[in-house]
Amino acid sequence: MAGRVLEHDSEERIVAAALALFGVRGFTQTTMEDIATAAGVSRRTVYRRFPTKGHVVLAVPLRWLDVWDDAVAEMAGAGPLPVAEGASRAVASYIDAHREDVLTAYAALAESPTLESAGTVHHEWIERIVALLAREPQPVPPDTQHVIAGAFMGAIDAMLAQWVRAGGTGSVLAATESVLERMRPVWPTSA
Repeated sequence: MAGRVLEHDSEERIVAAALALFGVRGFTQTTMEDIATAAGVSRRTVYRRFPTKGHVVLAVPLRWLDVWDDAVAEMAGAGPLPVAEGASRAVASYIDAHREDVLTAYAALAESPTLESAGTVHHEWIERIVALLAREPQPVPPDTQHVIAGAFMGAIDAMLAQWVRAGGTGSVLAATESVLERMRPVWPTSA
């Protein structure tokens, strides 16, 4: 356990250092050596945790998966739609609390077309929604599960992209509430 805590601490320092550098220099002008120096770790440590600068950037949205998973676990007894909405709110609140990191990561994503496409809706998100849809009392066909999951996550992703384009003004949680309200009719609840 202590080894994982130290590993997590190193990863957090690396990501924080990288984001600070990306904010000042930009993504393309920052090297892995720069990140290692700023984080106070060896270049080897950086590469062991993150094979590329892109992986460092993607650590920001990947944190949201942990937030989602924790929220889903906390609401284990609730129905699938309330769980999906509650987990979405938890991620939105996390983004609101880490606004500058998110804006810096999205700026880095915009500098790299390859990274930008990787930073959009990931199959991990779709699979999480599909898993909730599979819990509906009335069976939802797998192809329909994927279409609904894509619509749900696509709407949230589009809202977040607009929030970033607007410079991070306003509350992601409030915007998420609006998206959730519009997406409720798409979700096949039996209630």
